[in-house]
This record gives sequence, structure tokens and C-alpha cells, in this order.
Amino acid sequence: MILQIHHIALQVTDLEVARAFYVDVLGFAVTRVQAHALWLDAGGVILMLEHCIGAVVVDSWSSDRPGPHVVAFAIAADQRDSWRARLAAAAVDIDHETGFTLYFKDPFGSRLALSHFPAPSAEASTSQAAVVAVSSSPT
Repeated sequence: MILQIHHIALQVTDLEVARAFYVDVLGFAVTRVQAHALWLDAGGVILMLEHCIGAVVVDSWSSDRPGPHVVAFAIAADQRDSWRARLAAAAVDIDHETGFTLYFKDPFGSRLALSHFPAPSAEASTSQAAVVAVSSSPT
């Protein structure tokens, strides 16, 4: 039997700020609203934003703390540049990136990512093609 993810719950200190970020910036649809929580549809997985009263803790990109490291959402490789622009327009800093993934934080310090693995981005494809061309050229 293969298990599937049913839901992911993230704690947030302000549900309205969470709604603005996850719905308005990232584009998730609201499926349920409760006094203490906002449920979103994340491609068939429920993303629960649960209210908490603790202080926001923002770690650097890489942390030695065990536990969840990042929640990555799937995008198409050809959407990478538009997502980069969308995040920039919302004043969301990209903390780290690879040829497949953009990493950033929500307003509460949770690490999030937009990933198109295993499809490389156009930049990565161009770089890889240049490496192949150089390595296969006659000497």
C-alpha cells in the first residue's frame, strides 16, 4: 500500500495575512474557513493554515533544526520566470534557487518552494546544452 499526503498544516499568526499571501500571491483556492483555520486546495492535498499565537521564527535558508524543511509546490518549467516576477511584485525574496526550484519564505517564516523537477528550466537547459557542446567538440 502506498500512502499519499492527505494534508499539510502550517501555523500562522494572522489568518488575514496568510489569506493574502497564499490566496492572492500564490493563487490557492479556499475550500473551508473556520475561526482558527483556513483550508486551501493544493492540487488535491489540503493545505491547512492554522492560527497560533507564538512568535515568528525565521531561520536562515539552511537550518540545523530537525523537522520539516520545505513545502514545495509543483509548477511547469516554462512558468518559472512568471512565478519569479509574481513573487517579486509581491515583495517576496527568493532565498535560494537551483536549476529546478525557487525557494522563499511565507510571511511567518515557513520555507516554501516552487519546483518543476525533473524538467529543467530554460536557463538550465541552455547551460547544459553549452556544456555538452563544449565537451563533445573535437580537440
